[in-house]
Amino acid sequence: MTAQISAYGRLVADPQTRTTGKGTNMAMARLAVALPCNAADNGEATFWLGVIASGKQADALAKHHKGDLVSVAGNMQLNQWTGQDGGTQQGYQVIADSVLSARTVRPRGKAGQQGQATDALRRAHEQQLPTTGMKDSARRHRMTMIFS
Repeated sequence: MTAQISAYGRLVADPQTRTTGKGTNMAMARLAVALPCNAADNGEATFWLGVIASGKQADALAKHHKGDLVSVAGNMQLNQWTGQDGGTQQGYQVIADSVLSARTVRPRGKAGQQGQATDALRRAHEQQLPTTGMKDSARRHRMTMIFS
């Protein structure tokens, strides 16, 4: 069984880049995805997602910087490791098939607002999953997972 994920959030650090022995570009990053959460004081919880991209998608990811709003899609994996305290830790990562900037820049160099990529992603998410009973904030911040 595989899990497909489509999510957007902010990069928590500049992406790290590597080149494999065969010359393939790789990029790794961490993404903070805001999810609706009724139990949280501000109504949101943060989902931490690792991102691994190769080839052209690695090049696209490497152009971004800490704080940039990025949209990613691909196969999701669960990783487990032993933490410094000796306990088992786990986290999620996506092997990205798609990396898009979810923010645009206004003409004349002014920092961008939510742009066309974000609007297109939002519309795609609303078409994919039923939204009956969901609050508007949940629609804006939802992460899509498809299991097959």
